[in-house]
Amino acid sequence: MKTSETMTWEEQRAIEYVRDVKGFYSHALTYVLVMSGLFLLNYIMSPGYIWAWYSFSGWGAGLLAHGLSVLEVFAFFGTDWEKNK
Repeated sequence: MKTSETMTWEEQRAIEYVRDVKGFYSHALTYVLVMSGLFLLNYIMSPGYIWAWYSFSGWGAGLLAHGLSVLEVFAFFGTDWEKNK
């Protein structure tokens, strides 16, 4: 395995990208598990009022922002910008 001193900039960027994607997938899995538990708890405790939607939408917005950032859908400050600077 190469040390960080002998890795090229592209290799370091690729490793960072893979770590970011892994972090996003971990975030998404946690979101699905926690939201499933909250909706189950909501159904058991008070089936007439669905309060779990508040957590679902709030955390979901954060997860969406995380995904857009990691997957560089809108890459305003992406690798091309970094190279130019």
